[in-house]
Amino acid sequence: MGRPVLTRYAIPNARGIRLRIAVVADLHDEAGEEALELLRQAAPGLILLPGDLLERVVPPANLGWPDIQERYRQARFPAPERHLRPRMDALRQRRRPMPRERHGLDFLRQAAQIAPAYLSLGNHEFYLQPQDLPDLAEAGGVLLDNRAVTVYTRDGMAVRLGGLSTCPDEDWLAAFAAEDGYKILLCHHPEYYEPLVRPTGIQLTVSGHAHGGQIRLLGRGVYAPGQGFFPKYTRGVYDGGRLVVSAGLHSTAGLPRWGNPTEVVLVELEPEGSP
Repeated sequence: MGRPVLTRYAIPNARGIRLRIAVVADLHDEAGEEALELLRQAAPGLILLPGDLLERVVPPANLGWPDIQERYRQARFPAPERHLRPRMDALRQRRRPMPRERHGLDFLRQAAQIAPAYLSLGNHEFYLQPQDLPDLAEAGGVLLDNRAVTVYTRDGMAVRLGGLSTCPDEDWLAAFAAEDGYKILLCHHPEYYEPLVRPTGIQLTVSGHAHGGQIRLLGRGVYAPGQGFFPKYTRGVYDGGRLVVSAGLHSTAGLPRWGNPTEVVLVELEPEGSP
């Protein structure tokens, strides 16, 4: 996969917020020592993990076919995924056990020693297990699954931090957007941005999922799940700084990445007009 790079973006804001944020997406339960090295060098104030830290794509044995179908009805996956993926999951349920790797939890444990770590859920955590919740908490991560918390900058300014799940709670999102103050949203799926998030006016959304478009030609990704061929949101800063998409640390596609290095993203929030 190659060594990850540290990608830096400076985003001004009118609220006077000054905060260094690391965005780490799509670890997929793989080893992340090189990414941890970058995090230690960057010394962020917050570490945000917008989905697919773990691999939970095999439904538990006690989840029947109707339950699997219902989960996909609740999510906002594209129509082909809503029809095909439940059947794939049912086959996985019979043929493959849950993965035993704990790289994601080990990564989270070490990341949380660098800076406070907050995570939301992605599509590869669709079948999160009950034991995962205490494991994530023990590792030092704060799970924001359609919920929000308040964090503070070094100079004491409050920031509301929320996480929108793969199965998004749109009522929660509207309530979060209506709160006062500067708001940052973790949302694994950048394809949720235009229909769900952009109309709310939330100041900053961080995403992953697109894997940079897997193969990049002339600065554009070729394909992303949920967006199809030549997707709009694959890596970088969009909509005047309101959306940041990480190309992620790993990929589950059969094709190799090309022209598309893995990355840790460092976002410097700065007051407007600051030198």
